Amino acid sequence: MDDKIMQNKTLYEMSFKGKGSEYFAIWLVNLLLTVITLGIYSAWATVRRRRYFYGNTELNGDRFDYHAQPVQLLKGRLLVIGSIILFYILLAVTPQFALVVALAFLASVPWIILRSWRYNAIMTSYRGVRFNYHCQTGRAYWVLLFCPLLLIIGLYAAICLMVMIGYTVNSLSAVITLAVISAILLLPLLAVINGIMATLQQNLYVNNLSFGNSSFITTLKKSVFIKIHLISTLIFMLFFVIAMIFAGSFLLGLSQLALSAEVTDAMAGALIINNAGNLLLMIVVLLLGSMSSSSYRTVAQRNYLFSQTTLQGEIKLHSSMKTLQYMGLLITNSLITVFSLGFAAPVAEVRHARYLAHSTKIEGDLSLLNIQAHQDTANDATAEETVQMLDLGTRF
Repeated sequence: MDDKIMQNKTLYEMSFKGKGSEYFAIWLVNLLLTVITLGIYSAWATVRRRRYFYGNTELNGDRFDYHAQPVQLLKGRLLVIGSIILFYILLAVTPQFALVVALAFLASVPWIILRSWRYNAIMTSYRGVRFNYHCQTGRAYWVLLFCPLLLIIGLYAAICLMVMIGYTVNSLSAVITLAVISAILLLPLLAVINGIMATLQQNLYVNNLSFGNSSFITTLKKSVFIKIHLISTLIFMLFFVIAMIFAGSFLLGLSQLALSAEVTDAMAGALIINNAGNLLLMIVVLLLGSMSSSSYRTVAQRNYLFSQTTLQGEIKLHSSMKTLQYMGLLITNSLITVFSLGFAAPVAEVRHARYLAHSTKIEGDLSLLNIQAHQDTANDATAEETVQMLDLGTRF
């Protein structure tokens, strides 16, 4: 944050007070009790984990809190598991009816996501005031279902058109040229689609979120998100090209084997062994490329979203995440988790939470903010458990 803002505005830096050793004890007990109870304790484990991380996140001397009850989560979890089991039974007995049920579930996904967002908002509080979430169902269906479907159908139509053009071309060189052009155009198109969807989803979430009776407000531009996704794609493609250079000799040998009339398992095995080092480097480069691309996208989107978001038009949010720092955090967290055989996962989680909190600042005088608590409740955790168990990927 620059000096001018710090001089003219009250600036609060969020902090995380948790420690890896403290959370390790909670994590270990959660793990053991979940195994002993055949998964039943997992609802209590989830609540304990969230209460620890929320309760150790501090802003201006006050901490957040998480109010969900384990029994609520357990009921929702059992209902979701029972529904999944019932679906597989239907799939074995009457596949046609199971297909209808699956389509009905897909049609209900936007509604489920809205319920999940609302449940988590109401279960979260700061200074005794709970957050809330209200959104028009029709708007959610457009953003989370119909618009993505239309964009995907449009992309599919473009690919089909290129294929049809390819069938009308008799020249091999023209077909290859067309394939290269299609591949070059496909990546930017995917980036544009992802950028548009990210913009709509972030708008849908933030502009319907509130703290007590005070609303969060954000104005996001699609062009910014599209640019972020384009750059993210280019970052990955750079690593992809380097990875293909490392794998060049293997791919050349593989193509020669494919053209050979006699190919044995021994020949294929020898090819892999001879190129083992290059193949390992290829995998490492691809992993670094994926991590670099996702780190840039995560950091850029979060920094831009926070810079455009206010609470009641008076309190401004700021995010100061750095791509290289965040990528370094992810790499070191992955290494300590892998080399500890998973036992250092709690330390990695605490390090991640501490970095996110340290990178978050609030600008404005919180004492002057007129916040009134709401009386809404959310006692059904079925939607939240559905989102978690099916990994619908809608958290921000």
